[in-house]
Amino acid sequence: MITNGDEESDAPGPSAEVIAFPSARVTPPRGEQTTGAVTYSTFARLLGMPREQTTGHWCSRCRMIWYGYLLEVACPTCGNRHG
Repeated sequence: MITNGDEESDAPGPSAEVIAFPSARVTPPRGEQTTGAVTYSTFARLLGMPREQTTGHWCSRCRMIWYGYLLEVACPTCGNRHG
């Protein structure tokens, strides 16, 4: 019950269910893997960030480390967002 001053309301509040991102578990098609090459995200290349200012991220699908901005999560090669 929601109380508003002296009145009581039986109206339900907002739903508390978690809604999954629709493509969170969709596997993108496998492309060519870059082995041995240093891979930078599009954002890091756009800003011209040197490797020392980027953060390494592991991609379990490509089995490689890619470099990008701290808060980036999608692998630039395959789009994997699950590490």
